[in-house]
Amino acid sequence: MNTLLKTGLLAAIAGVIGFGGLTAGSDGAKAQSFDCAKASTRVERLICDNPRLGELDSELAEAYQTALRDSPWASANRRIRADQKAWIARRDRCNNAGCVKRMYQMRLGQLHSEVDVEVDGDDGGGAMAGSGGNANPGRMMAICRDRAVHVFHLRAGDVETKYEGQRTDGTHAVNGTAYLRGIEETFQCSFNASGTSIDRFIVN
Repeated sequence: MNTLLKTGLLAAIAGVIGFGGLTAGSDGAKAQSFDCAKASTRVERLICDNPRLGELDSELAEAYQTALRDSPWASANRRIRADQKAWIARRDRCNNAGCVKRMYQMRLGQLHSEVDVEVDGDDGGGAMAGSGGNANPGRMMAICRDRAVHVFHLRAGDVETKYEGQRTDGTHAVNGTAYLRGIEETFQCSFNASGTSIDRFIVN
């Protein structure tokens, strides 16, 4: 692991924005969140060469900072940092801009779900607005990820999940991707209206 990447990860663990060589500084034009003159990896160079990836990188830096700042309990804060570290490792395995873009879009969806909740008390039970007080997108993503880990016999770091929203019948959808050896499997968890249990687990 290069020195710049190590520095970024340590910064993330300390609560400062760090994305595997990416630091928090960003100009008003929404450029990438790190100095391209110091880019040392394939993915960093792809980001520097692609304006859209630069924008996504800057947006992700802001979303990650917001998720950490707005997380009301320590356990969720630790999980967000651990998920970020695992995401960096997966992102850095990308070989092309399309892969990097998909990784950023998926992670942004996760981070936005983390903060798109109304906190009810300080026990880690953040509730989604309009969901009856119990449904927590972050918790549903974690439950769905755990189910996929069991089904596919993977580590938690090899599974991505994203909250897609509440259906008209009151149930909730969480989509995900499991990264097997050279293969990506997509799946969906369908949750009950309260968001406390999975009614259906579907492998696409």
